[in-house]
Amino acid sequence: MGWRTIYITQKAKLSYKANHLLIQTDMDLKQIPFHQINCIVIATTQSVITGYLVSELIENNIKVVFCSPDHNPCAELNGYYNNIQRNQNIEDQISWSIPAKQELWTDIVKNKIENQIALMEKDNLDTSDIVTEYSSIQANDSTNREAVIARKYFPALFNEDFTRGSDSKVNAMLNYGYTILLSATNQEVAAQGYLTQLGIHHHSLRNCFNLSSDLMEPFRQFVDSKVLERIDYDFDEYVKLELVDVLNHEITYNDKTFILKNALSQYIHDCFSFLNSQRDTIGKVGFKNEV
Repeated sequence: MGWRTIYITQKAKLSYKANHLLIQTDMDLKQIPFHQINCIVIATTQSVITGYLVSELIENNIKVVFCSPDHNPCAELNGYYNNIQRNQNIEDQISWSIPAKQELWTDIVKNKIENQIALMEKDNLDTSDIVTEYSSIQANDSTNREAVIARKYFPALFNEDFTRGSDSKVNAMLNYGYTILLSATNQEVAAQGYLTQLGIHHHSLRNCFNLSSDLMEPFRQFVDSKVLERIDYDFDEYVKLELVDVLNHEITYNDKTFILKNALSQYIHDCFSFLNSQRDTIGKVGFKNEV
C-alpha cells in the first residue's frame, strides 16, 4: 500500500495511464505511480475523474474521498470485491460472539480514554475528573463512561463553553479530521474483507459504517491533538491538508512506532483476529513519546 495522500483543490482532470494517476490542470500535467498512493481527496467540485481511473483505483485498493461544494467530505469510493475471502469473513463476522464483542469494546473504550488523558497531560490540563471516571469503567462500558468523559474532555481541551453539537470552527475541524479517519478505517475494513455496516457496539440503522465507527475510537485523539495545535488558525485549505496528513503522523501501537495509517491497518487486523478467536489480546494505540 502506498503512503501518499493526493489532495486535489483546483480544477483538474484525473485519468489513468500505465498504472499512473494523471492530473491535468490548466498549467501542467502530473503523473503519480499507483504504488505511491494511499488516498485521493478530491476537495473541489471543479474536478472530473474518468471511469477507467475509477475502476483501476478500486482494483488497486486506493481510497477516494469526494467533497461537497462547501469542501467537506461527503462520499467515498468503495469496491465490491476487495478481498477474495470476503464471503467467509462476513460469515465469521455475523457469528462473532457477544462476549468477544463486549470484551473488545471495553478495550477500545479504555484505550480511547487513556489517549484522551495523555493528550490533556501533554497540554498540562487537570485530568483528575477523567481519571476518576476511567477507574469506574465496567465491562462493555455498561455505565457509558465514554459519554460522561466526553462531556468533560472536550470543554477541558478547548474551552468550558464548548459542546460537540455546536456550530463552531473547532467542531468543523474535528468533523473534517474524523471523516478522513473514518474513511481510512473503512478502507482497511473493506480491504480485509469485512462489512463496515455490522458493528460490535454501534448499531445505527442509518450508519453504513458502524464497525469503522467502533474501531477508529482510539485514533480520534490524534485528530484532537492537531485541532488543538491549529485552534487559532482559519479553517482553510492549509489546515484541511494538515488534518489529512494526520494519517502520516508517527504514533505507537503495541509498543512499536508506526505511521498512523499503518498502525490502523495492523490494529484492525488484530481486532479481527481477536474476534475470530485467533489471538487473546490486542495492543494499545498511543502517542509517541517526544524526547
